[in-house]
Amino acid sequence: MPRAERCPGPGGADGAAAGHCARGRRRLTIEDTDEWTWEGAWRRASALLEGAERFRVRGGEPGVEIALLDWGGEGDLVLLHHANGFCGATLAPIAAALADRYRVVAVDARGHGHSTSVAPGGDPDPYAWSTMASDLGSVVHQVLERVGCDRVALGIGHSFGGALSLEAAEKEPELFARLLLLDPVIIDAAPPADPGAVQRGPDLAAGALRRRDRFASRAEAFEHFRGRGIFADFTPEALALYVGEGIGPSPEDDFRLRCRPEVEAAIFSTGHRTDLFEDAPRVKAEVRFLHALRGNFSRERYDALAARMPSARVESLDVGHLFPLEEPDRVLALLDEWMPRP
Repeated sequence: MPRAERCPGPGGADGAAAGHCARGRRRLTIEDTDEWTWEGAWRRASALLEGAERFRVRGGEPGVEIALLDWGGEGDLVLLHHANGFCGATLAPIAAALADRYRVVAVDARGHGHSTSVAPGGDPDPYAWSTMASDLGSVVHQVLERVGCDRVALGIGHSFGGALSLEAAEKEPELFARLLLLDPVIIDAAPPADPGAVQRGPDLAAGALRRRDRFASRAEAFEHFRGRGIFADFTPEALALYVGEGIGPSPEDDFRLRCRPEVEAAIFSTGHRTDLFEDAPRVKAEVRFLHALRGNFSRERYDALAARMPSARVESLDVGHLFPLEEPDRVLALLDEWMPRP
């Protein structure tokens, strides 16, 4: 498969000044500094994409193409999958840090980033999680062929990306050697003792439909989102990657979210149809669940699912659900402990 174009970034900054993600959680309290301007944050964020190559592969059904970012690197394959509403580039602080020892590739799910977007609704449902997991399975086989590996050494999935990674591993147990699931969305299970612990917080689908999705510029979008709602604790780089890669120009000469609100809402609305418990014993990968104590899901649910797998464990962290975008160094530290540097 031919190599693809170098990742140029969406425009503006040249990304020459390399930067690293900030450590720890923080509120956006600094108003007029380079750190929290669109230009300054994007300059550092785009450096994390420097040298990455874009390519596209077939999805799980005709007409769907899945976009990926390939950071290159030598060694075993690491495949990253983002949360609903985001894109592979938002995990660049993690991907770029791993590229010195692994071959690192990140996925844009259908309807996200630069992948094919399909109108929600219809029969079959284009955003059913089983359909999107089939996309991922198709992607994995094509990426393995591209890089010359037999299986994915480590799949890293955040939120619904963790659920899709796990479902793909249930369908084809040989695909992954290890899975790191970052507060994955695990919905179908026997109710815990405290039903209120299953899903805390607002209706996520309704919240997605209310999100503003059109802006005069990326700078305006960055200013709009910083410090607001789910974005309040993002690092400047994570927010800049969300704006720079998750928002694109429209035919009307403004900028719009690439993951349309109705797509994000459709995905939230269909998650309850996926039961990951039944086929959990088929998983051959070594699985590690990272449970966010300040997230939306109960530890009891993860423990019950892990107990059905041959090799799985659960760890709880005092973090929120979006911690890979707020504290990416926490993920990297855990990876150093789990998979020590050679």
